[in-house]
Amino acid sequence: MHVRPTGNERTSRVLRVSLGVTAGYIVLLVIAGIRAHSLALLSEAGHNLTDFVALLLSLLAVYLHSRPPSATHTYGYHRAGVLAALVNSATLVAVSFLIFYEAVRRIQHPQPVQAHLMMWVAAAGVVMNGCIAIMLYRTDRDVNVRSALVHEVGDTLSTAAVIAGGWAILASGQYWIDSALSFGIGALILWSSIGIMRETLNILLEGTPRGMPRLGD
Repeated sequence: MHVRPTGNERTSRVLRVSLGVTAGYIVLLVIAGIRAHSLALLSEAGHNLTDFVALLLSLLAVYLHSRPPSATHTYGYHRAGVLAALVNSATLVAVSFLIFYEAVRRIQHPQPVQAHLMMWVAAAGVVMNGCIAIMLYRTDRDVNVRSALVHEVGDTLSTAAVIAGGWAILASGQYWIDSALSFGIGALILWSSIGIMRETLNILLEGTPRGMPRLGD
């Protein structure tokens, strides 16, 4: 008899597939960014890394939710995952400022960018992130999965902006556009990372979970 997977199993499978695909695309972005001399593609690799962290947190939450209670590890594993997320998000904040620094340097000393390669790789990213967003939308969406879904939708839009930027470079020959895109993507990384840091610190300080009514509301 065929047994249909439960909601948690289906969500876990979607998250695992999404993690693998995202990791592969990050590698592609780094390689293509170096070959195309595109800071925007390298910045997009950092942005996808924030998505990877968000997906990993969601998978960890699903795994912990499915585990039976334990007298010795009631919060231990959860706190370890939260600490890892806090470290990762802090690292990504540093990455965003590195992107800002490099973008300023490139505006002062523009470098030729292979706009065609930039656009093709970004187009692949739009398809990938769009497919992941659709898969997440079709799962049993709790708060963690909704958070990952928001990350994917945001990344789809930022990758689409890279395509528009590549077209603008081809049309105008102005290579500073690549650096301007990097500023925007760096801001998205900073915003996403600070959001993860706030959420993890709230958990570590045993604050009111997101989405729960607060006293006085």
